[in-house]
Amino acid sequence: AALHWAKRLAEEELLQTTEDLYLLSEKDYFMRLPLPMHMRRWLADERSRLFNPSQDDLAGTTSGMLTSSPLRRLGRSNSFSSDGESWPVEVTIQVNSVTAINIKRILFDVDFTLMLDWQDPRCVGLTGKEIEKMSIFNPEVVIDNAVDNDQPIAGGCNFPRPNKLIDGFCPDGHLKKTNRYRLSLTCNGLDLRAFPFDTQILPIRLKARNRSQTEDGDVILVGPEGLNGEHKKQGLRRMGHTVKMQADRLADFKIQSLMGLRRTETPDRWYEVRIIVERSPGHAIRNVAMPCLVILTFSFTIYAIPMSELGSRLENTATCLLAMMAFQGVVNDMLPPVSYETALGRYVTAVYIILMFHGVEHALFSTLTSKSDSVAPRDRPIDIFFSAVEYWDGNSDYLRQVEAVLVVAELVLIVFIHVAYVFYLFWLRRHGKAKRLREAQRPGVSLVDARSGFGTRPVSTRSLESEVGQMTRPSTARTLLQSTRLRTKR
Repeated sequence: AALHWAKRLAEEELLQTTEDLYLLSEKDYFMRLPLPMHMRRWLADERSRLFNPSQDDLAGTTSGMLTSSPLRRLGRSNSFSSDGESWPVEVTIQVNSVTAINIKRILFDVDFTLMLDWQDPRCVGLTGKEIEKMSIFNPEVVIDNAVDNDQPIAGGCNFPRPNKLIDGFCPDGHLKKTNRYRLSLTCNGLDLRAFPFDTQILPIRLKARNRSQTEDGDVILVGPEGLNGEHKKQGLRRMGHTVKMQADRLADFKIQSLMGLRRTETPDRWYEVRIIVERSPGHAIRNVAMPCLVILTFSFTIYAIPMSELGSRLENTATCLLAMMAFQGVVNDMLPPVSYETALGRYVTAVYIILMFHGVEHALFSTLTSKSDSVAPRDRPIDIFFSAVEYWDGNSDYLRQVEAVLVVAELVLIVFIHVAYVFYLFWLRRHGKAKRLREAQRPGVSLVDARSGFGTRPVSTRSLESEVGQMTRPSTARTLLQSTRLRTKR
């Protein structure tokens, strides 16, 4: 009877205690276990040390197994009680494509593959068909910021499957699920202050369904590095978040990086993957900034008109202001209603102020040169200074020279402000990159260079400080991950 049940233990995997190992008295039975060869040989040699009952105990155990074996098999295969423990589920995302970003509606269209990995000790040593028949832990993850629905594309995997099989058996209980999604997601955290040199975050917010009322316990979502790992190689899948080379299908944006992070430092059922995109400012510069600069430059040609022809000067200045109003509407059509001023909006406002200053300057200089004894008082402009300032005669050359100095100084100042403003906007973009690199040092945060498609890379604090210092210099355009890869090749 003992040999009979030892054979069943080996073939039907009814191993629960070290006593069961002792019942496998013959080495041939150990060789049938769904374990690596070195483990089978070790168990066969060390079984007496694991459990070596007396003859009476062995007989009692054997008779006990004859009656309890079916119950033990039922308990192994049908249910599992976690007693309130949490199930860590590793989340890995592959971004297949980002096709559109609607800034006004605060939406973006994305195609991505969601991969879930976890370990279930009940599945160790089982075949794929046995796992399919079992009622095992099956995490459900929803896309929290989906617009219409969060259902995956047909053909995905809704039931867990073993990551790999050795001789037809699951060696480590590593299960996985893979589904592909094509969704429209909301991106409420848009920051357009630096438009058109802005960097936006497109989030994919994942939430595990709360299973606290079930026997499987709560689900916690972690990144591809695992619950306590710091690198993708420490996770189950060992690949990290990735971005396909053909994923960038955007007209005005470029995918810069991919960041995965938890909502809090303590893992919970929330996990977020952020697609970091940088706007290409060429469209806004060509269609808004350059025409505004042309209008501003043209307004300086008005100074070629003599001071005495105030009507002509003001007429041309008003024409420039009307042209600027048209471009103000173009900027408003590009953006949603926001309570703050964008970088391009500040530029357009500054051009308005300069044109207004030109109009006031024309009127002021015309008034200050209006002194003439041959003109009746009613034909003169009003005395806004109430005789506190003595006006100059129209034949005086002093104010003409003063106006020339003001025009040259204004031109130099405007050129300097343009150059400084552009450098400031590029500095803001580099500062944002350095901030994300520092954030990637926190536990549970992974950062991916989307332009290489590589996964998570560990970053040392020393290299981080040196790279952040290089990024603040205009001559350096490489990110931390690119420079690290170049040093590795060398």
